[in-house]
Amino acid sequence: MPPVKRYFPRLKRYFLRYSLSCNRRPRLSRVIKILSAIILAFLFMTLINGVLFSSILFLQENNDEPDYDLDTRPYYKTIEMKKRFDDSGNYLIIQNFVQYQTNLSNNFDLLALNLHTNIEQLHLLLQHVKVWDGPISLSLYVKGARGSDDIDYASIWLRCNRRSFKVLNVHLVISAKAYKSSISNQHHSHSVKYAVSCQQITYINHTDETDSTPYPSNLLRNTARNGLTLPSIQYVLTLDIDMFPSPDLFHHLVSFYTKTSPTNELFNRTLYVIPAFEIHIDTIKHSIPLPQNKRELILLWDEKQIQPFQNDVCSSCQFLTNYQAWKEERKSEQILPIFRPHYSQPWKPYYIGPKNVPAYDPRFKSHAHARISQVRMINFFSKDDFFFLVL
Repeated sequence: MPPVKRYFPRLKRYFLRYSLSCNRRPRLSRVIKILSAIILAFLFMTLINGVLFSSILFLQENNDEPDYDLDTRPYYKTIEMKKRFDDSGNYLIIQNFVQYQTNLSNNFDLLALNLHTNIEQLHLLLQHVKVWDGPISLSLYVKGARGSDDIDYASIWLRCNRRSFKVLNVHLVISAKAYKSSISNQHHSHSVKYAVSCQQITYINHTDETDSTPYPSNLLRNTARNGLTLPSIQYVLTLDIDMFPSPDLFHHLVSFYTKTSPTNELFNRTLYVIPAFEIHIDTIKHSIPLPQNKRELILLWDEKQIQPFQNDVCSSCQFLTNYQAWKEERKSEQILPIFRPHYSQPWKPYYIGPKNVPAYDPRFKSHAHARISQVRMINFFSKDDFFFLVL
């Protein structure tokens, strides 16, 4: 006889005896039922915990799964709490809309990078965090009748890339039209949660032509600088987001400011000009590696793969930087001041200097004379307090 058939009648007899015993002893029956319920509940909770723990680990390893649920209301409550109008009344400023912070290496909190951009170019921030190991302050411009969609996208994108950021402060500058048409009532809306898949997030341009408010480049620059929160920051480099520091620039600057002999008084009065270059589109198409240092940059310059910034558009705007003199100075790979330019014409250099340098004039917008106006103001009204040196 098969084992199952042999033991089945015996198990049936035991079950019948147990049922009769429980019927004769109702208290024993209740105790057994309670114990059974406790055991089943414990097994169920163990199973749930195992599933949740496995899901968390799986979400961390697989980027195709939703990273988190986004509730939009807290972001708009932050906007309502922190918003203020600029002097013109055409823009709202939200300082420190989002902040990320980790511990920095020694002296890495001495230098800050200020950036500004619209939503469409936000992804370029990742190129900066790869080469800049210090604090970054970013001003983000929002406009259009669907500005709330852009804010949702920016919030999701920043959250998805949070592990890439060391110290990052993000500020919003919103056109008054965009705020009135699509943002002002968002904090009163019902909770809306999005299952976010970071691997699949893409930007959809919602900007429309009905919002003609110009891009406030100088207001954005000032907002980024005013949003620096670390008290240890002493020097600031301000760039457009499509201008990228060379891979070794940050560490050379840290070494320059911490190991060279000039006194802090000299540092606090000097604006160090950093020559800027632009890459020809053919160089990008042929995937030629970007220069990693001055020697490689000069080789590409000689091969006409790169050229001084805006050389074809406004060569006079960079004339005082004197690229040829900078090129011929090859004594050291270290950063050293080369010469002091004599201000004689409109000039818009990129420079690193103390954070108390005069602010940009917010009345200038777009890119035409925005930076030129600040340099002119420094040379005419603050020339006894600050001066330029080309590195």
